[in-house]
Amino acid sequence: MLDEIGGQAWSAQPGPRFEPGTEVAGFTIEGTIASGSFGTVYRARRSGRLYAIKLVRIDPRADREAAALRLVRHPNVVTYHGYGFWPEDEPRFLVLALELVEGRTLDVWAAEENPSALELVMRMLLPFALTLADVHASGVVHRDIKEANIVMREADGQPVLVDFGAAGLKEGALRLTMRLPPGTAEYRSPEALRFAREWEGEPYPFAPGDDLWALGVVTYILLTRTLPFGDRNGPDLNRAILERTPPAPSVLNPRVPLALSDLCMGMLEKEPEARYPEAKALAEDLLELCTQADSTWRTPLFPREGHEKHPAPAPAVPGGQRPGRWRIAGLALGALLLLCAPPGDTPRTASSSSLETPPGTSGREVVAPVTPAESAPGAALPPAPVAAATNSEEPKMKKSKTVRTLIVAGCVAGSPGCVSGPQPRPLPPPAECPPGAAAAHKRFGLFPGDVHGVLFLPFDKRPRIVPVREGQKVRAEIIGPWDRLPEETTFDGRLHLGDERVYGRFTAAHLPSGETVPVCLEVMTIGESMRGNGVAPGSTSTQALVISSVSVQVVERFK
Repeated sequence: MLDEIGGQAWSAQPGPRFEPGTEVAGFTIEGTIASGSFGTVYRARRSGRLYAIKLVRIDPRADREAAALRLVRHPNVVTYHGYGFWPEDEPRFLVLALELVEGRTLDVWAAEENPSALELVMRMLLPFALTLADVHASGVVHRDIKEANIVMREADGQPVLVDFGAAGLKEGALRLTMRLPPGTAEYRSPEALRFAREWEGEPYPFAPGDDLWALGVVTYILLTRTLPFGDRNGPDLNRAILERTPPAPSVLNPRVPLALSDLCMGMLEKEPEARYPEAKALAEDLLELCTQADSTWRTPLFPREGHEKHPAPAPAVPGGQRPGRWRIAGLALGALLLLCAPPGDTPRTASSSSLETPPGTSGREVVAPVTPAESAPGAALPPAPVAAATNSEEPKMKKSKTVRTLIVAGCVAGSPGCVSGPQPRPLPPPAECPPGAAAAHKRFGLFPGDVHGVLFLPFDKRPRIVPVREGQKVRAEIIGPWDRLPEETTFDGRLHLGDERVYGRFTAAHLPSGETVPVCLEVMTIGESMRGNGVAPGSTSTQALVISSVSVQVVERFK
């Protein structure tokens, strides 16, 4: 990261280097994850649980990072658990206890997965835009959006925003840099560079638009594997950002759909008023594109031969089940949930701790309680007791307003103030899988707990709101290959209306070759370990409205 004069960013001093087995603030170091100008991140264990701990030198920038993490409570943002100090006798570093996000950085994920345009939008861009909307609603601007700071979480396929070392707070925060805040040169917005050129002594008025511009750069890179304005080693990166219009992604890569290429170029307009005013507006257009996608959106963005890398073994997820085999597509519903159930509304509990509060903070940190969802395979790591008493005045996430009816309809029925669904109905009774399902799962490389995306047919093969009834027979098509199940495989099943949720069970798979095999798949909600999917506004006791893009999980028995 560079500061406003091109040198190393604030507090860019080398931090300590620890060998595995070293004890630091009650954590046992297991290895180094990353090291940069704002600190070093280690994989560590405490009280039998894994964490990522970040050591940052004690100064106002460290306090700012902690404050930003404390404000943003979101399932797609790295979870903050508390503070410690190192060394104990003469503290020079804060020890930030964070969630250990197991997965691949966005650039590695894109290179190894080579997604189609539809998969890229549904699995990454749409959920990330919605995440960014909630981050901004909390009063935080990340200020360093780039591929290295987005991790595609292995447990559920969701994009997770990490590293708030450069984050800025919109309200009540002391400006730590004047001409420009810290950031990464290739992702700086034109307005930031214009401000630096014309600087008259005032701090730069950073805004969510800086993050949205950077996301436009990220999108361009994902679509073309090229930096739109070159890198800092080029002759004049800043002038290119200010004056040059890069070739459209569809020009550099004919596999990019024209509509998606146009959206990306719109994100890179030079004037802020010509770009998206907020992340929710971007999410609105991304979802609209999904509903209009044709077959060209389903082709991998790059030729397979000579471009794709062989995937490296995925890191183990504590308590998880074959995490390397999770391949989740069709995540529109999971992403849309974020608009209706802001993480700030999640109950928090307090516990005693030996960790102290760093200078300049509220003196109270909050930690999420261990829930059944957190103990499920692949779920978020529950916190160790690393916080002090709760603070009833702790800032909460603001509820995001919906962007269109389609997005409203993605909310789950259980979210406060989100929907009113059908009257309570009994859950579908337990049932055995069809004979031969276990053998078919093994044949195609599917294992209990594996999850994938499907689209109900015949709805133009596009995610949209569709009406369903009790006991309705449905056919759904796979979104992309699923291990050894090929594209265009379809599944036959039946839907059941429950207590404000729709449940689905699929028992047969039809292969493109014409062969039919038994399967045992159940509709589930990603990230919540919940059976079924929530219903949309307008549902009744006899007809539910749902998004046609759902996720199905391999099961050994219908419970």
